[in-house]
Parts: sequence; C-alpha cells; structure tokens
Amino acid sequence: MLNLSTSPVIGRFAPSPTGALHLGSLVTAIASYCIAKQAKGKWLVRIEDTDTERCHPKFSDLILADLDRLGLHWDGNIRYQSQHLNTYHALLDEQLKAVSYGCDCSRKFLQTYQLAHPNTQYPYPRICAHKRLSRDHAIRLVMPDNPMLFFDQLQGVILGNPQREQGDIVVRRRRIEPSFSKAQTASKGMINYMLAVVIDDALQSVNQIVRGLDILPLTIPQMVIADYLNFSPHQHYYHLPILVNAQGQKLSKQTLAEPIQSYPAPQLIKTALQLLQQPPIDMDKPTTMLEQAVCQWNHTPLQGKQRIKVDSLQNLLATH
Repeated sequence: MLNLSTSPVIGRFAPSPTGALHLGSLVTAIASYCIAKQAKGKWLVRIEDTDTERCHPKFSDLILADLDRLGLHWDGNIRYQSQHLNTYHALLDEQLKAVSYGCDCSRKFLQTYQLAHPNTQYPYPRICAHKRLSRDHAIRLVMPDNPMLFFDQLQGVILGNPQREQGDIVVRRRRIEPSFSKAQTASKGMINYMLAVVIDDALQSVNQIVRGLDILPLTIPQMVIADYLNFSPHQHYYHLPILVNAQGQKLSKQTLAEPIQSYPAPQLIKTALQLLQQPPIDMDKPTTMLEQAVCQWNHTPLQGKQRIKVDSLQNLLATH
C-alpha cells in the first residue's frame, strides 16, 4: 500500500461537463480537496468530456467558474480528456489489443437474448468473444473471472468478481463515419469513461481517488485495466456516501439536481461540510473557510456510511 507519508499525494476532482455543478458534485469536490490538502498534496481538476453527445464546453466553463468562486483552486493545468483522444485510442489498439475484441451486439439484441436465456451467469454472455470481428465495431475488454479485492478508506474491504459483476466491458463505441459535425478522432469510436479515467490517473500520477459510492462497482474493473496497461497504481480510495433526494434518487443532473451557481459561496461551503459531518467552521471568505476545513478534516464519521438524505438546496441553505 502507498505510504502517503513519503510519497507526494495527488488527488483530483474529475467532473463531466454535462451540466452545471450541483450539491452532489460540490460535496465530492470539497471532500477531495480537503483530503488532498490535509496531506499537503496537490489537487488536480480534470474535465472528463469524452462523451461528445452529452458534454458541452459551456458546462466546463460553468464548473470551473463555480470552483474558482468557491476558493477551490486547482494545482497545475486542467486536463481535458477530449484533447487526449489519440492517446486512449493508441493504447487500446496497441497494448490492449490482445485482451479486447470487436462486438456487434446491440442493446436490443442483448435484452432479447437475456430474456431467452434467464440462467445466464454473466452480464455480457461473451457472444462476440471469438468471432474476430473488425475493430470498427464496439470494443469490449476481457474481464477476468476470479475474485479481486481492494481496501476503501470509507467503505472497508471491497470484494468483487469483474466478469460476473460487469462482464467484458465496452471501452470504445462502434466506429462512425466522419462528418462535418464530428471531430476527426470521433470517427474511431467514442472512448468510454472507464478506459480514459485509468489512463489519466496513471499519466497524472494520481494516488488518491475521492468520488461517489456509485462508482465503487467500477473500481475493480478499472484496476484490471491498469494491470493490463502495466500501470502499477498504488492508490488510496475514498468512496463517499451518495446524496439522495426525498424519493431516494441520487442527486444528479438526470434527477434535475439544482445548480449551485446562484447561491453564495460561503453558505454552500458550510452546507457541504455539514453534510460531510465535519466540525463547524466560521463564516468567512471561501479560501479562509476551506483552510479551516482542511485543518479540521476527519473522515471517521463517513466510514461505512452509504447514503445522505438531503432536502432541496434552497431549504438546506435556509436552515444552515
């Protein structure tokens, strides 16, 4: 395990620009910042914008503007995944070629297949594994069929079997014909988040990963990808409890979580820290509040916690 006392800590916040920042992403940003800075480490910001259908530069700008006004100042340059697509494609088609294959199964076909074969043990029944299809099709990465484990600083020992829980994962969508509306690299097929995040964390030497609990099931498959690429990550994981609304739904852009941009920064910081069960801080300018939060940070109250139920952002700020 990485000895954080001798290795420089590098944490990161990696939002997807599919909408403005909301309370759930704010909580993740503040937690990742405090944990990295308490260890005297760097805190990077990465824009995960490989999904050209859902991501938009205007949301990247909004996210960065919110972080700046909140005093969440990042170290170094921002990495935009959309500027590194050739790197992902090259590693997939060279180093990962032997453990990946083309797949022409549509979602509709797989739904029909699984209905007809209810006893199938795996999420993807490996229909295309031995067809030797062109790599113009979607590309799946072989997942091992054996138990693996890792230790999470908040959730404890996590055990999983990547083949039985995720199946061979799609890491690149099928090739599309280039057009005037598409970037040239998009014609190779859209790179999946699962591949890009592993490559980025390795290239940026990230060794502290703080993110929501909803990503925890993807961690072991990401460890498999890192191993295939001969990356030897020594990472500390912190999977935070997810914020849920009154209906029990995760706060997200899909559930219409309210953007934070119109609310005052000090109140937002104080509210986020209260949701993270941190000691009280004094109302002040954002950078001063964050300095106090970093000094006081204690993740013990979050250990084993999986969900935090929240009211509307307006009501939360009114009561805090």
